[in-house]
Amino acid sequence: MAWLPFEDKIAGASEKLVLKYSPNWSGAGETIHQIDIPDCYKENFELVHHEEFTVRIPFTHESWNGRMKACRGIGASLTEKEISMWEQEHRTLLEHIAPNEFDILHYGAIAELKKR
Repeated sequence: MAWLPFEDKIAGASEKLVLKYSPNWSGAGETIHQIDIPDCYKENFELVHHEEFTVRIPFTHESWNGRMKACRGIGASLTEKEISMWEQEHRTLLEHIAPNEFDILHYGAIAELKKR
């Protein structure tokens, strides 16, 4: 499950801000895709079904800011000072582009494996 920055304006703007502070963050640019099944499972299991779907997840300014702050491009990568600067800028961004309560478009994916 991941937010869709190209389909959701708020997610996209938030992601751009993460990249401003953490340009090497590898979590950006998610798109809907099938779950990748690691090779170590393929000898004993076969993929019998997969499904990808979209879902809208409700957030507030506070909860979306917290979700974005928890991503590895911010909370796990930046200094306390950088996190504080990012957070101040992100909160200002949300005040300008998002109502107090909003949904963020995500995708979910499932894979069913069958033992060979």
